Amino acid sequence: MKTLLFSRFALILVVSVGFISCKKTPVDPVNPGNGINDTIIQEVSYGTHARQTYDIYLPENRDSTTSVVLMIHGGAWSAGQKEDMNSLVNKLRNKWPEVAIVNMNYRLASNEDGIHHDEIMEDISAVIGDVIAQQNSYQISQNMAVMGASAGGQLAMIYAYRYNQFNNIKCVANFFGPSIISDWSWYNSNNIWLGGNVGEILATYVGQPWDTAVYDGVSPYWNVDANSQPTIIFHGTLDPIVPLYQSQWMSNKLDGLNVTNEYYEYLAFHSFDNNQTNDIMNKLVPFFKANL
Repeated sequence: MKTLLFSRFALILVVSVGFISCKKTPVDPVNPGNGINDTIIQEVSYGTHARQTYDIYLPENRDSTTSVVLMIHGGAWSAGQKEDMNSLVNKLRNKWPEVAIVNMNYRLASNEDGIHHDEIMEDISAVIGDVIAQQNSYQISQNMAVMGASAGGQLAMIYAYRYNQFNNIKCVANFFGPSIISDWSWYNSNNIWLGGNVGEILATYVGQPWDTAVYDGVSPYWNVDANSQPTIIFHGTLDPIVPLYQSQWMSNKLDGLNVTNEYYEYLAFHSFDNNQTNDIMNKLVPFFKANL
């Protein structure tokens, strides 16, 4: 039953449009540019686990200055898949055709399999490391923005603020993701959308029940500092899953630290409609361009 509810939750995050067929854009004989075609490579392995794969979208006429956006899906850390982000991939490519996009899967949190926060952070680092290792063949820059939806938004922020192993994450976008895992009132609540007690879900992600210090350690709010990356946040005012106040407090803290940030609220639940997402792209792309 919990798996079914998690699956429904993952579908709430972003409406998937399914796999995008690999295609190549013909080179214009009048204006050939550098002759590098638009290319999509799917299911690139970055580890031995079946979940350790990513898709990469490489724009035409790219070179070593081409910026990269890494996307991280949501699903309460224990569900979801990269295909849930395909609609955002499409919109971002349409709005910013010059950018390269990496859309990743990661091992899902599981007590049975012993996969928790640390293992998910290892997967994010492994994807970034693999892309950097193939920088010359992909013909892109090492500079990345990282963005995620719901649990993926939290993963994007905490990786950037606390880890950033290759020192290449230049900015972050959070779509309605939690900023404070060490939120006792949220931890101690029940949520019908998540199928039960929030604390059980958080404990599976973190790897243990409530411990203030440990939960602070995986909370973006408690890991951001004055040197953290510029951050843009989008949240629905009617969100029944992730408390709106967490994003409001996160924005206030970024302001207090003088970290470049933008914060936008929409009349929405735990997702955005097509018009709202188009508006978000009009804000997201200039923010990424300015900070990459």
